[in-house]
Amino acid sequence: LASGKLRWEGRHTRFGSAQRDCQDSELGPMSKFEVMRRRLVLMCRSLNKNRVFQGVMFIVLLLALFMPDLWVLADRPDSSDLDLVLTIVAVMFLFELTVQSIGMYRTYVRSFFFYMDILGLVSLMFDLSYLQIMSLLGGGGESGSGNAVVLRAARIAKLGARAGRFARLVKLLRFLPGMQEQGASAGAAKRLSARLVTSLSTRVSCLIIVMVVLMPLFSMWTFPEVDWSMQGWLLTIEKALLEHPERWSRQIGRFEEFYETLSYYPFRIVANAGANLSSTAVASLPWSSSRPAPVRPANIMRVAGDVITCEFNFQSPNQIDSLMSLCLLTVIMLLMVGFSCMLSNSVSAIVLTPLENLLVKIRQAASKIFQSVTDIAHNAKKVDEDSEDEEDDDQEVEPTNLLIKETTLLDKVVRKLSTLNEASNDREERTDGFQGLSDNDRAMISGFYGGQHRSTQVAQDSEDPLDAMEDFDILVEAQRTMVENAGLTLDLLNSWNLNPLELDKARNRAAAMYFVGPHNHGIVFDQVEMANFLDQAELGYVRTNPYHNWFHAIDIAHCVYRLLQIIVAEEFLNGVERYALALSAVCHDLGHPGLNNTFLVETSHDLALRYNDKSPLENMHSAKMFELLGTPKCNVFGVLSRPQFFEARKVCIEAILHTDNAHHFPMIKEVQMLGEVNSEVLAIARSSFQKGTKSFPPRDIVDVFRQSEVRTKLVKLLLHFADISNCMKPFRICSIWANRVLEEFFAQGDEEKKVGIPIQAMNDREKVNRAFSQVGFIEFLVSPLVFAVIRVLPPLLPLSAKMVDNTRTWHKVWLDETRPAPGEQEKTALAERISKLEKRYEESR
Repeated sequence: LASGKLRWEGRHTRFGSAQRDCQDSELGPMSKFEVMRRRLVLMCRSLNKNRVFQGVMFIVLLLALFMPDLWVLADRPDSSDLDLVLTIVAVMFLFELTVQSIGMYRTYVRSFFFYMDILGLVSLMFDLSYLQIMSLLGGGGESGSGNAVVLRAARIAKLGARAGRFARLVKLLRFLPGMQEQGASAGAAKRLSARLVTSLSTRVSCLIIVMVVLMPLFSMWTFPEVDWSMQGWLLTIEKALLEHPERWSRQIGRFEEFYETLSYYPFRIVANAGANLSSTAVASLPWSSSRPAPVRPANIMRVAGDVITCEFNFQSPNQIDSLMSLCLLTVIMLLMVGFSCMLSNSVSAIVLTPLENLLVKIRQAASKIFQSVTDIAHNAKKVDEDSEDEEDDDQEVEPTNLLIKETTLLDKVVRKLSTLNEASNDREERTDGFQGLSDNDRAMISGFYGGQHRSTQVAQDSEDPLDAMEDFDILVEAQRTMVENAGLTLDLLNSWNLNPLELDKARNRAAAMYFVGPHNHGIVFDQVEMANFLDQAELGYVRTNPYHNWFHAIDIAHCVYRLLQIIVAEEFLNGVERYALALSAVCHDLGHPGLNNTFLVETSHDLALRYNDKSPLENMHSAKMFELLGTPKCNVFGVLSRPQFFEARKVCIEAILHTDNAHHFPMIKEVQMLGEVNSEVLAIARSSFQKGTKSFPPRDIVDVFRQSEVRTKLVKLLLHFADISNCMKPFRICSIWANRVLEEFFAQGDEEKKVGIPIQAMNDREKVNRAFSQVGFIEFLVSPLVFAVIRVLPPLLPLSAKMVDNTRTWHKVWLDETRPAPGEQEKTALAERISKLEKRYEESR
C-alpha cells in the first residue's frame, strides 16, 4: 500500500468509465443504479487482479492448509487462538468468493473453481472446534470404545475432514507457474499456449488431489485396526482392583512398564461416577503416572470400564500424524508445481515454438502469394485468349483453361492481401490522384509532408498495468468543484464548443487540471506537483506565437480528453498509457519557435544539427518535456514504478514524435492496414454502433485493440489526430485557429524572405487565399486520415461530418470574399472537388 493507495493491475478497466458513460451523451445515459453496479464490477475485477490482494489470499490459503497441523505440533493448550485465525481465514475466503462472483460472474460462477472454492470454505468448518462438527460425527478421538460401527464413523469423519483440507489445494492452482492469464500484449500463440497449460495443469493437479483423497477410501469398510491392549489392560486392572486389591500395585507397575517403549502411555486412572468400590480400592484412586499429562485436551484418549476410566496421552502419535499430514501437503504442492512447470516447458516445446515458427512462415509466404498468383493468372489468361482464335470445337480442353479456373479461386483468396499490399505501397503512388492540381496545391501537400528527411518510429511491446483509486467518488466531486469554482461547466468541457482563446488564465488552468486529472486514468499524483508542472509548461511556450502557444496546448489536451472519452479508451489502453498521452498533449509543442522543420533544416538551425534533420522540433518538444519532469517539484511521473515510468516515457516520445507531419501519410497507411486486416469485425461493430444495437467497443474489437502493436498505433494516432482536429470543430472555432496558423505561416514566410531561402507554398501572404488553402488542407491532408480512422473508430463519425460541413462553409467563404472574384472554370473545378469529398465521406460511413 505505497503512498496510501492501491495499485490495481489489469488489461483493461477503471472506475471512471461508469461515470463518463453517464456524462457523455454520445454513449447514451445510464441509470444511477447501473453506474453503481458497473463501478462495483470494475472494483471487484481490479481487486481480484491486484497483486497485493493475490499475495494476501495466498498467505490466507497457506494458513488454512497448515495452521491446524502446526497447532498440534506446537502443542497449544487449547484451540481458541486457532479458531480465531481460521475464522478470519473463512471470512477472507468468503470475501474472495464474493469478489470473484461479482467481478467475473459469467466466467466464474458455476465453474469448476467456484464449486471447489465453496468446498474449501465448507471444509474449514471441520477445523473449528467451537462448531463441534468432528465430535458430532464421532471423529473427536476421545473415545476408546471397541464398537466397530463407531470406529468406522470416526474414520469416515476424519477422511471427510482430510478431503476438505485437500480440496483447498485446488485454490493453489491459480498461483502455479503458467497459470497466470496472459495480457492483451501477448501474441496469439502465447495466449493459446497459456490456455493449454492452464487446462492441463488443472486436470493433472486435480488428479493428484483426487488420488490422495480416494486411495484411503478403498479400506474404509474393512474391519478397523484397533489397539486392543488398552481395553485388555483396563479389564485386568479393574479385576485386580475389585477382586484382589493387594495385587493392584503390582499390576499398575506392569501396566506402566508395558507402555514405556510406546509413543503413547497411560497417565491417570479415575473411578467412574457411581461405581461401588471398597474402601481399599477408593484409597488407591485416582492414580497418576510419573510421566506428564498432555497439554492439549484433544490429545487425551479415554478408555472406560465398568468402574474405572483410564486416560492415555496421545500427544506424540497426534503430532506425528500432523507432521505426516504437513509432509503430504508439501509433497502434493511440490508435485503440482513440478508438473505445472513440466507441462509449461512441454507445451512451449511442442506447441508454442512450432506455432510461432508456423506463423512466421505464413507471414513470409503471404507476401509471395499475391505476386505469384497474379503472374500465373495473367500468363494463363493470355494463353487462353490466344487459343480462342482456334475454331476446332472438338479439341480437348487445354490444361491452361483449368489453370485459369484454379487461379480464379486463388485470386479471391488473396484479394484481401491485394488490398493490404496497396495500402502498404510507397507514398509516390498517391500522386496519381493529384493530376490537374495547381502548383500551389502540390507545393502545399509537399510542404505538409515535410520532404524526405523524416523517419518513422518502431512500436515495441508494453506491459499492461492499470492504476485506480480507492475513493473515486471523492475525487470526481473534487474535480467538479474545481471546475465550477473556476467558472466552467462540465457540459462545456465535455463538448467541442470549448475555445481556450476565450478563457482567462485561471479557467484554462482549471481545464488543464481536469483534462489530466486522475479520474481520466486512475493515476493518483500530487496536486501541487501537477500545478507546478503546468505552470512551468505554460512558461515553456512562446507567448508571441499566433498558433503554437499555451492556448494551443490546452486545445489539444481537451481534444485528446474528448477522444479518449468518445472511443471508451479505458477498455483497451491502460491507465499509464492514458496518463502519458494526456501529459504529451500538454507538452507536444513545448518550446515551439513558430518555425517548421523545413525552415530549421534549410537554415541549418542548431536543432536541425542536433537531431540530424530528423524531426528536430518534435525531438526538442519531448526532450523539454522530460527536462521539465526532472525539475524539482514538477515530477508528476514520480508516482509511477520504474517499469511504468519507462512505459510512460515510451508513449510520450512515440506520440510527440509522430505529431511531425512527415509521419502523416505513413500513419494513414497504418490505419488503413489496421482496418483492412480486421475488416470483418470492424464492419460488424460499425454497423451495430450506427444502428444503436451495441455500444462501442464490442468484445471482438477490444481484443484487437489490446494487442501491443495496435495500442502503440492508437496512442500515436490519437495525439496526431487531435493536433489536426481544428477543421472538425464548430466553424466559429475552426476559422479562428485557421487564421492563427496562417498568420504564423506568413510570419515564417517573411523570415524566409529575409534570409533569402525559397518561400514555402503556404507561407506567402501575397499568394495564399485563406479559404481556398483550407479546402485543400482538408481535402488532401486531413480527410484521408479521418476517413480511414472512422472505419476503425466509428464513434468519431460525427467529426468527419463536421469536417465536410466546414469544407462547404470554406467554399462559400471563398466564393463570397475572394477578390477578384474567381472565374467560372475555377468555381466548377472547386465544386467538383468538394463533390468528390462528399462522395468519399458517404462511402466511408
